Amino acid sequence: MSGITDPNAVKKLEKKILKEAKAEEKNVQRTLKDLKSTEKSDAKASKAINKAEKTLGKTQKKEESTLVAANKAAHKHDIAATDLNKANKDLKLKQNQSAKIHQELLSKQANADEAVRQKEAHEHDRESKLTNHHAGAATTGANGQG
Repeated sequence: MSGITDPNAVKKLEKKILKEAKAEEKNVQRTLKDLKSTEKSDAKASKAINKAEKTLGKTQKKEESTLVAANKAAHKHDIAATDLNKANKDLKLKQNQSAKIHQELLSKQANADEAVRQKEAHEHDRESKLTNHHAGAATTGANGQG
């Protein structure tokens, strides 16, 4: 110290130096505390990143499996739609065949009814002819005798 001999001046200087040291110590402690807090925040941020990455991985796997399931469902739907179209075509074919057979049945019933009607008419004609023939023969036979 450059020649301060006054004890009050020396005390003031010592007090000033102690105050500066104390302020500097507080500043260093505050800086270290802030550093520690920032380190904790950095660690938390790193953990949050790791957790977010894991969540992303799980979500990607879930999306992929859902896509696979959706593709399988779409394929099953395509097959079901194809089967439905096939069943509709088969139904229409069977309905057309049934309608054709039914028309054939009606035609054959009409033909059979006509054949039965003609047979009955012919039998009636034959019976009439036989009756007339017998009546004529009986008349001729009666005339020949009498």
